[in-house]
Amino acid sequence: MRRILFVDDEQHLLSGLRRLLRPKRDVWEMSFALGAAEALEMLASRPADVVVSDMKMPGVDGAQLLAEVRRLYPQTARMILSGHADRMSIISAVGPTHQFLAKPCDVDILVSAIERVLAISDLVSDDELRDLLGGVESLPKPPQIYEQMLSIATDPFSGLDDVVEVIERDLATSAEVMHLVNSSFFGLASQVDSVARAVSLLGLETVQGLAVAGAVFRSGGLTPSGLDSEVLHRRGLLVASLARRFATADGWPGAAVNDAFFAGLLFEIGLPVLVQAHPDSWAELSAPPPGDVWAAEVAEQAAFGVSACRATAYLLGLWGFPEAVVAAIADQPARSGDPTATPAAQVLTLARRRAMAPDEPIQPEADGYLSADRLSRWDAACTDLVGAPTG
Repeated sequence: MRRILFVDDEQHLLSGLRRLLRPKRDVWEMSFALGAAEALEMLASRPADVVVSDMKMPGVDGAQLLAEVRRLYPQTARMILSGHADRMSIISAVGPTHQFLAKPCDVDILVSAIERVLAISDLVSDDELRDLLGGVESLPKPPQIYEQMLSIATDPFSGLDDVVEVIERDLATSAEVMHLVNSSFFGLASQVDSVARAVSLLGLETVQGLAVAGAVFRSGGLTPSGLDSEVLHRRGLLVASLARRFATADGWPGAAVNDAFFAGLLFEIGLPVLVQAHPDSWAELSAPPPGDVWAAEVAEQAAFGVSACRATAYLLGLWGFPEAVVAAIADQPARSGDPTATPAAQVLTLARRRAMAPDEPIQPEADGYLSADRLSRWDAACTDLVGAPTG
């Protein structure tokens, strides 16, 4: 039975949570801690799968508690539940927190968020890898991104356009900004689908504060040898653009098209984390033939114990990214003709293959998803993208 720990400094709020969550007592073992000190005592006795903490608490606040949880129990999923939307609290909690939930929070939203996080744990079976991925607070980024953000933050003449330009050049920073603005903490009616809108909604002051505090826009150490973050960024943008063209050509709804784009943009952000943790394995990893996404998965699994796509899906799932995005990445690579493969997974797989090997022949399926008509329609929709350099 999965264990969930709820933390608040007000007993009546804990009692209310206990009452609202009573229907889950047969599937979850739930504990309720009155403050951070009691929470840490409970965790020392028995670690939890998920910790949901209030932000504002006397003494040790929610951000400090979750930072300690991350240090001691990196496999534990960490959520902030708070009605205090002041910017510095958000900034201080970005690192140790996987997801933000607005308070008061509808019980169905809370339950759904916890269930999604619990389901994600099945993607990675190795405990050491769970510790590694669960402890990630900020994806590795080249040092210049931090310097650029610091420069903008100290320039009185800088504006949103300057911030957007810097963020869009860095894949990890884009992912983190989108993670923050799309968290339910902000209570937006719909998913934000562009960095420019995300920055606009967060506001220049908040983004600059994130940069100065180093909570998100930090160097993350040197980029591992042989792993070019700019190449990853260009490849992600190309795969994302191809996936969007494919989905649009098939008449998908706007939300599904955006999900396809995000899946393409983010599908391998877990790779730098794995490489930094296993540099020797990375150095010995042989590059598979271009476009052979199946050989790439086998090689990564052998080297790291998990593929880059699965590591990515695990991280994005913890961070609360849309379920459709996480599922499309987790199901990589999708075999053509596989009746269990979703259209989103098929689109992402073909976009990856086209990005890496635009001249590779793709065999259509007579009765499958990748029909001759569909392949022809997709290729016609992206003639200006296929062959674009990916590094």
